[in-house]
Amino acid sequence: MRILIYRHLKLFFKDPINILLSFLSSLVILSLYFLFIRDFTISAISAYGFISTYNDLFVDKLMTSGLIIVIGSTSTLGIVFIYIKDNYNRIINDFIITNTSKLKIFYSYFFTSVIISTIISYIFYFLIILFFIMKYNDYPTTLEINLSLLIIFISNLLSSSIIFIISFFINNFNSFTTFETLYGVVIGFFTGVYIPIGYYPDIIRNIFFYFPLCQTTSLLRKVNTAIVSEEILSKYPKEVHSVLYETFGIDLVSFKKVLNFNQTMLFIIIALIILQLVIILYHKLKE
Repeated sequence: MRILIYRHLKLFFKDPINILLSFLSSLVILSLYFLFIRDFTISAISAYGFISTYNDLFVDKLMTSGLIIVIGSTSTLGIVFIYIKDNYNRIINDFIITNTSKLKIFYSYFFTSVIISTIISYIFYFLIILFFIMKYNDYPTTLEINLSLLIIFISNLLSSSIIFIISFFINNFNSFTTFETLYGVVIGFFTGVYIPIGYYPDIIRNIFFYFPLCQTTSLLRKVNTAIVSEEILSKYPKEVHSVLYETFGIDLVSFKKVLNFNQTMLFIIIALIILQLVIILYHKLKE
């Protein structure tokens, strides 16, 4: 399997278009953020009555947390495209001749996807840390960094699982290109990057609550905004704290239920196990 992973990595980095496509939707979201979303979100926080010199820092941390999840998710698309291409051109049949099982061949693509998305996500994460140090003189704690790296890695596992499962039903390049474009657009809504989760109707929020990447975004926001949100809320009674947390996607609410950090992590792990069982079952049925 290591030889196959090396082969996939080489193919991915050999074509600059793959790397460009990995960043394209994230660059679009980042542009939209600075042009429209940032000022709107800062104004929205003030409109809810939270007046603080920390509002700018809070919104930037809120946004970059969502952006990192989006970057990790879209970074998987390049390897999935190679997987579909190898299937279409029957190159995978050549791997089967070597007595390697179809499941192992699939996981060579899957692990390559996780490796690439994690490398790209981590690079962006540390660049974002540098941005906050330079602009706000804001230094993350060791615990914040460790938890963030863990959440990003788990989120990339989820992203790869979700997109590969969808790819099982895509048989040609044109269909995947259409999906790729659509996914790059909707992932910004699903993670609450374009519009804060609290602004959606209840029925939409209840749906997003069960989308695993929305949960990983929520977790990452919890970790990265913990200190600054306490600074903002220090002058306000606890009764109104939930307004900030729930409106801006730090806490996700479904049927008036809010999951704490441990419950959210458990939800994510269960979702990951279910997705992996779907992948294994699919290959067992194909044998």
